[in-house]
Amino acid sequence: MHMLTIKKLQIYGFGKHENVTIPLNEGVTIFYGLNEAGKTTIQQFVLQMLFGFPTRQQTQRKYEPKASTKFGGQLTLLHPIYGSCIIERVKGKAAGDVTVYLEDGTTGQEELLAKLLYGYSRASFESIFSFSLHELQGIEKMSEEELTHLLLSSGTTGIQHLSALEKKMDKEANELFKKTGKVPVINQKIEQLKQLERMIRHEQGKIQTFENKLQQLQLLEQNLEKLYATQKKQQQQWQYLTVQKQALPLIKQQQMLQQALGNDPHVQFPAEGVRRYEQVKDRLLHESQQLLQLKEQYQLLQDKVLATVNEQTVNEMGRLMQKEATWHQLIVKEKNLRDDLFMLEQEIDAQFRLLGVQEKEAQNILLGETVSLQQEQQFQQQLKRLEEAEDELKFHLHSLEQVHQALDAITQQKQRLKQESLTKEEEHILAQWPQQKRRLEQLRAAKSQRTKQRQPNYFSLMILLIGLLSFVYGIFQKNVAVAIIGAILTIITIWLIKFVRPATETSDKENSHLLRQLEQDEMTVQTILLKKQRLEDRWLHVHEQQSEKEQQYAQLEYKIQQAELESEETTQSLQQFLKRYRLQGTIARTLMPELFMRIRSVQELAVKREGSISLLQEVQDEKNSLYEQLQLVLNENYNEHEIYMYLRTAYLDAQQQQQQVQQAQAQLADIKIKLQSGQTRIDRYTADMMQLLNEAEVQNEQAFYERYEQFEHQRKIMTELQTVQAQIASLDLSENVGLKEDSVIEDMRVLEQEQASLQMDIDRCLEHRAALQIEKEQLLNDEKYGQLLQEFEQEKSELQQMIEHWATKKAVATAIHETLFRLREEKLPHVLSKVNAIFQLLTGGRYVQLTIHDEGYFMAQDVAGIRYQMVELSQATKEQAYIALRLALAQTLITSAPFPIIMDDPFVHFDRNRTDKMVQLMKEVGYERQILYFTCHDEMLKHWPKEQIIDVGALANERGVAST
Repeated sequence: MHMLTIKKLQIYGFGKHENVTIPLNEGVTIFYGLNEAGKTTIQQFVLQMLFGFPTRQQTQRKYEPKASTKFGGQLTLLHPIYGSCIIERVKGKAAGDVTVYLEDGTTGQEELLAKLLYGYSRASFESIFSFSLHELQGIEKMSEEELTHLLLSSGTTGIQHLSALEKKMDKEANELFKKTGKVPVINQKIEQLKQLERMIRHEQGKIQTFENKLQQLQLLEQNLEKLYATQKKQQQQWQYLTVQKQALPLIKQQQMLQQALGNDPHVQFPAEGVRRYEQVKDRLLHESQQLLQLKEQYQLLQDKVLATVNEQTVNEMGRLMQKEATWHQLIVKEKNLRDDLFMLEQEIDAQFRLLGVQEKEAQNILLGETVSLQQEQQFQQQLKRLEEAEDELKFHLHSLEQVHQALDAITQQKQRLKQESLTKEEEHILAQWPQQKRRLEQLRAAKSQRTKQRQPNYFSLMILLIGLLSFVYGIFQKNVAVAIIGAILTIITIWLIKFVRPATETSDKENSHLLRQLEQDEMTVQTILLKKQRLEDRWLHVHEQQSEKEQQYAQLEYKIQQAELESEETTQSLQQFLKRYRLQGTIARTLMPELFMRIRSVQELAVKREGSISLLQEVQDEKNSLYEQLQLVLNENYNEHEIYMYLRTAYLDAQQQQQQVQQAQAQLADIKIKLQSGQTRIDRYTADMMQLLNEAEVQNEQAFYERYEQFEHQRKIMTELQTVQAQIASLDLSENVGLKEDSVIEDMRVLEQEQASLQMDIDRCLEHRAALQIEKEQLLNDEKYGQLLQEFEQEKSELQQMIEHWATKKAVATAIHETLFRLREEKLPHVLSKVNAIFQLLTGGRYVQLTIHDEGYFMAQDVAGIRYQMVELSQATKEQAYIALRLALAQTLITSAPFPIIMDDPFVHFDRNRTDKMVQLMKEVGYERQILYFTCHDEMLKHWPKEQIIDVGALANERGVAST
């Protein structure tokens, strides 16, 4: 075994197919179905089971089921190396979760699957072993170059990928550099380097002016040093004049303060007298206010202590509060007893209503009656007799109704029999029949006699037949004598038959007609006689049934009378028994068996009601006693449901009042102590205030503040005088006598003009120096030259890399071109040798080979040696060339890649002759490889046996596969 064969497809869920198992043949398997039947789905199932589900980045459809969660399936393979194995792929990661099972028990995933598939990817597999109609539909519109490229790239030795890579490398190299181009990157980079070189040369000319600028700066520095020295002397002189100017108002102020101090007498005032006085005064006011508040608080507390609650009342409230749970229990117990009593009354009334006892007197009598088991047993026996009598009566009445219905049915049956009796016409036929019967027997005897006489007629017919055959034979054989003899025999025989026996035949016809009519009458008479016999039998049977049912009806009427009498007697006996218990009226029959039990139940409920009434009375007495105590202690009338709420509030208020009284008594003692200490502090503060007034030598507060103002005025003059004297001393004047304000201001004006003129000279020198220094710094720190050099080197390096990149792509393109040339020269001829054999077979020997032109184009050569370009061929011939290349390549890879070939209607444009050739080729290839062929054209089915055809449309209705 050298080929890889798919033995079975098992689809869990894929597209429209679900739970489908499809066994396949080793050779060719035809998948037939109309459009939308699911053929492409099965083809994609095979490919995706082998190579994985498409990812989101891929354009192929994933075929995930819409109405099912199952997605995936199994392929059972027969591998030339690994033997029987199973490939299972289900929904999971992007390409699905795959598991491979080998026949030796080994399992694996993608790595093992890659070994089974000989390292082929889906693209490489489809480029050789899978092709369809869609790949051939555009062949007719292709140019010579496109068609040749299609033929070369149809999987032939991998030329497709190399050719695409060659074009890609050429395109990318041209995008980098062209000899006469301006747009490519390298061309632009060379132009940038030329511009940078021109800018570098311009910057080099600026460096020569640097030395002249240095000499000018040195001269300016020397001139500035002289100007700064002169300016420093002027500043010192200006500072001295400024000090003199500042001292003039201070000297004047000193003289004025000394004069004011000599005019006022000396004032005596205590140190910090005002602050101390106001502090003592504030403390005295604060203590006075606190003393007043304490007195008011003392009075309030005394009033509160006098308004206390009676302690005995509080104790009584506490005792009653302890009985709150008992109170609520009594209320709940009273409510429950009332509810129980109400339910008992309801239940007793219901039982009395069921028993039919409405009057109170009768109810009381019934509650006092004795209900013994012996009485109940007697009652049950009479009740049983009544039930038996009623059941018997019902049974007899039902039987009577059935008999009555049977009699009605018999009556109706008699009426139907009367309707079905013989009609007058049928009775007339029976009356006439004896005479007709004799005539019938006569005709039958005559007919028998004529039959014996007509036996020689067969001889006449035979002579007529011989004459006709002789005449026909003589005509066809052109024998005149035989034809004449045949004609004479025929004419004589016909004359004898027609003229010799006409009278006899007329009489026979009349007798035959009469005989057939009498035979029909005989059948009618037999039918009427049979009907009459059946009616007589049915009438006799119905009459017997009626007699039997009438006898049964009479017997049942007697039994019903007996049963009614028994039932009436038993009912009267029961009524007499019930009157003893005052049970009047009609009691439901369903209550009869439970009557005594219900009477006992009513009596038990009555006893329970009396107990509940007694217990309710006790609870009410206890609750009323406690309620009176609560009203007495609260001295108010409250609702019994709210009375404890008010008691709790009153009790809490009384407890709080007691606590407040205790707290008030303690506060009264504290307030007495605070009043005593506060009065002591007030006396001390008053003494301190009088002492301050004495020290200021005044009698009242107003005079104290006036004396303070005089003291502060003198102290302010002294402070200002000391400050002025300190300022004058800080000026460090050599002499402060003889200073004149006019002379000082004039000296400052002249000096200010000299400073302004000197500053203008300094500013001009500084501006000139700054300009020179800027030019110098620009020359020293100018990075443009360095940046240009650096940018030049960087651009030069990038250009070198681009050139290397361009050279690499050119080398790759050249290598690919040489490889393609070598493939076409070395491997392609081997493939073309097989292509020519297949192509010659498919074209019926019209074309003998496919060759490649020197310029790389395919040419087709016919039997006469004439070569045609591919565009000159018909579409079907182009498709034959394409298919021949694919199949030839598959044959060259029979040992390295023995995959099945998958075809999807690739030759629907073929005529009948070409189709037959293609079928022949498929059968030959099928011996070496498995072929899976998908088609929607029923013309293909006649070329294949039924066992090799799979009806895809049947898969929608089956969980297996159906062959057509």
